[in-house]
Amino acid sequence: MPLIDAADVSVVLGGRAVLESVSLTVHAGETVALIGPNGAGKTTLLRVLLGLLPYQGRVQVLGKPPERLTRADRQQIGYVPQALQFDRTMPLLTRELLWAMLGERFHNRAAMEGVLAAVDAMHLLDKPIRTLSGGELQRIIIAAALAQQPKLLLLDEPATGIDVGVRVQFYTLIERLRAEQGMGVLMVSHDLSVVSRYATRVVCIHHRLICTGAPDEVLQMPVLEELYGHPVGVYTHRNPGG
Repeated sequence: MPLIDAADVSVVLGGRAVLESVSLTVHAGETVALIGPNGAGKTTLLRVLLGLLPYQGRVQVLGKPPERLTRADRQQIGYVPQALQFDRTMPLLTRELLWAMLGERFHNRAAMEGVLAAVDAMHLLDKPIRTLSGGELQRIIIAAALAQQPKLLLLDEPATGIDVGVRVQFYTLIERLRAEQGMGVLMVSHDLSVVSRYATRVVCIHHRLICTGAPDEVLQMPVLEELYGHPVGVYTHRNPGG
């Protein structure tokens, strides 16, 4: 059974069709990259999968319509938004934010340090949230999403504001969890170098489904020019050391 099985999904917001009959699946052990221009409906589709928006069509997440997911079901889904919206002036420390996000199981210091170690952020544990940079806060959100070893991970431009070294560390970790634990990943990204390196399948949308296939099939100039509406170049970087 797919972790995500969506068929003919349409969404209308403010009288405008944002998605029109879009279908996609995500199975355990694969990383599906969702690409398309700004405003194409990528984040809208993620919000449908999370049960945050009304839709037409058929959507199954972990075998259920998203609006019927239980709390236990949701604990098997990790989600990293582009930016977490909350009042950054609140007098919270990082460890207090993690406790609020993850619950009693992660209340002790050793557990929290283990969560942050995955993204090289243990040094942020006792810092006030108001002093963190956008990239540092994003690392904490990523760590929280991975902490409960989810079956399904939804990523919406997850590496926004993160420096290159930690970005590589993050995507390498995701790749390891996919390969070793069979985690399924749906990743929205504008970074086609990340898509070409880490995705096992690519889905292109621009309000409707444009194409789907393996990265080497989809990341070709004619397809990308149709998707983005202007010439696009893709450069593959090969590391001689693997």
